[in-house]
Amino acid sequence: MEIPYVKFFELSERPFGLTPDPHFYFETETQREALSHLAFLLGQKEGFALIYGDVGLGKTTLSRIFLSSLDGNVYNTALILNPLMDEDEFLRAVLKELGLKADGGTRKELYDEFENFLLDGHRKGKETVVVIDEAQLLSNELLEFIRVLSNMETEKEKILRIILFAQPELLERLKEPSMRHLAQRITVTYKLKPFTERDVRHYIAYRLIKAGSKGFPNFKIGAARLIFEASHGYPRLINILSDRCMLSLYSKSQNVVNKQIVADILKEENISLTSVNTGHSLVQRYRVVMLSLVGIILILLALYVVRVLGLR
Repeated sequence: MEIPYVKFFELSERPFGLTPDPHFYFETETQREALSHLAFLLGQKEGFALIYGDVGLGKTTLSRIFLSSLDGNVYNTALILNPLMDEDEFLRAVLKELGLKADGGTRKELYDEFENFLLDGHRKGKETVVVIDEAQLLSNELLEFIRVLSNMETEKEKILRIILFAQPELLERLKEPSMRHLAQRITVTYKLKPFTERDVRHYIAYRLIKAGSKGFPNFKIGAARLIFEASHGYPRLINILSDRCMLSLYSKSQNVVNKQIVADILKEENISLTSVNTGHSLVQRYRVVMLSLVGIILILLALYVVRVLGLR
């Protein structure tokens, strides 16, 4: 459904959606550092990398940006977004991502098909990169299976690169004795950091421009600072609060977000500026607000239809 403020502000699209969208990718120092670590992994032909960070720091978007940056003539790539699966399902998912048929077959047959693909690609000068998002959801059994897959190699080098994007709990699991063999294989590890206050100001302005803004709406410095303090620099929370500000402006027929508007929204949402909010409760409240808005629009539309029919 079209968000009403998009037309009101003459935007081409919604600037602060929650769905990961590479079109709105905004690169900060932490993103650049993460991508540099991954470039090192590929350059050194290492096997495993782990990029981790809290919920809402943009790991999914970064994984897609990384894959889109790779030359298709040099790399075969696979992206696994939902790793809640067993070993056979994982192999089939990877094979399908690589454009291979994965219907039927025993695990041994699937394994052999994957290995043959890797070796054939290597002979042609191509490397294979498998990216796993939400890797903290991987079972211990599947993590061990993935470690076994990473053993695929020629006489001189590994022929499979595996990159895990995960929440910090995976790092804790890797410290367990049963995970030591996998932990030793991970040669590149990087922790994503939240945005700085300066990043937040530029991020909000950047997303508005990408959505077609010609200068309005405008977020004042004090408003951006308050959004930074409330979100602790987490992009997902910045999006939620900025979107609520847009809705508030629309309801007031205004075009400037000041500190008071943000303060009112924080009060309505009961958001503290002193404690880190991971965003789960705020996301839920945000969805309630959006559903309520949809309900109001439908009611007004129904009343309009009834009125028109009555006049006839």
